[in-house]
Amino acid sequence: MTANTLYIGLLIATLAQSTLLIAALLCNKNSNKLSNYLLIGIIALFSYYMLIKILCGTDLIFHYLHFAQTYRPLPFLIWALLYFYIKAMTNPDFRFQLKDSIHLIPFLLYTLLLLPFFLSGPSVKIEAASTPLPPHYFFAVLLQTTLLFFYLIQSHKILRDHRRRIQEIFANTEKVKLVWLEYLLAAFGIIWLVAFIIFLSGIRYKTDFVIPPALLCLAIYGIGFYALKQPEIFKNIKIDTFHIEPENKLTNPSVTNFGKRSQSAEQLKNPKRYPKYEYSMLTQQDLSSYRQKLIKYLEHDKPYLSNDLKLQDIADYLELPSYQLSQVINTELNCNFYTLINSYRIDEAKRHLINPAKQHLAILEIAYEVGFNSKSAFNTSFKKSTDTTPSQYKIAQSSRSITA
Repeated sequence: MTANTLYIGLLIATLAQSTLLIAALLCNKNSNKLSNYLLIGIIALFSYYMLIKILCGTDLIFHYLHFAQTYRPLPFLIWALLYFYIKAMTNPDFRFQLKDSIHLIPFLLYTLLLLPFFLSGPSVKIEAASTPLPPHYFFAVLLQTTLLFFYLIQSHKILRDHRRRIQEIFANTEKVKLVWLEYLLAAFGIIWLVAFIIFLSGIRYKTDFVIPPALLCLAIYGIGFYALKQPEIFKNIKIDTFHIEPENKLTNPSVTNFGKRSQSAEQLKNPKRYPKYEYSMLTQQDLSSYRQKLIKYLEHDKPYLSNDLKLQDIADYLELPSYQLSQVINTELNCNFYTLINSYRIDEAKRHLINPAKQHLAILEIAYEVGFNSKSAFNTSFKKSTDTTPSQYKIAQSSRSITA
């Protein structure tokens, strides 16, 4: 098998997968359209990048000289689109603003710099294929690498904040935590790092033109894998985008109609502990009263048994704004909504595990009965709470009963 045959086979397989993914995203009418369009753009650019990159590494490029080197500015655009994609996935209300156009400047400037070459004749392009790389190419690769890691860091912060936010809102986070985006970020970093090392090493031709495109192929197949494994990610899972903040957080309380707002005793002791509740209207008496109502509701009505429970559901029942309920949970119970609800679920699961009438139930059935959506989430929360697995806990409790 010749190298050209291998390259063509790789391209055909990748382009076929890309086409199928793009078609699936376009046909998905119930999804977040902006994030879908951004993902389509990333996949399309990946495919084009691989096609031209491989062509430029083989004699095939001499048959398509008008495409020569046109892949070079694309990383600038891909990194920006990836950043926008993560913002759109973590915030369904994300929309492009004029200030976002600054992220497109490196791509546009480098494209303009290369434009004379793109518009040049075949003789210029053939000569360029056999001459050393121009200095601006080394600078561009260095800038692309710098920008990539900048976007990786910023994207990681966005995902970290998203993870914290959903734990203030959802009791089950499997469908909205977007762990796969962390993997996608890591894949991008590894792919470009390998390409950058190869570039610095001076090794050209085969490894330079095969390894990075092959890894990009794997990245595209990875996107397809997660799309099939977790199709709900590409559907419009409406994440409540309200910020769990007190009203008029940025308003100076001394000039409002409400007068000076009181703070809880805990905040007065340690004002830096809960800075986002600095201007809350709730007094310590209010917080204590709502805390008692919340605990009474959880213990008597057991809403945590519902596997789609959200903060807003309990807030509606208690007739409280969601941000005030979040404040009660954060300041009075020293945890977030996710931790609070799952602690009640774990206690309920413990009772099920030692209940003789429940001994016929499998661990997964118990997990579903107490409100979890998956066995893995149940096992993780249970072990974090008890330092043991549900099965081990059940055996240990049975042994104690026999001994007693």
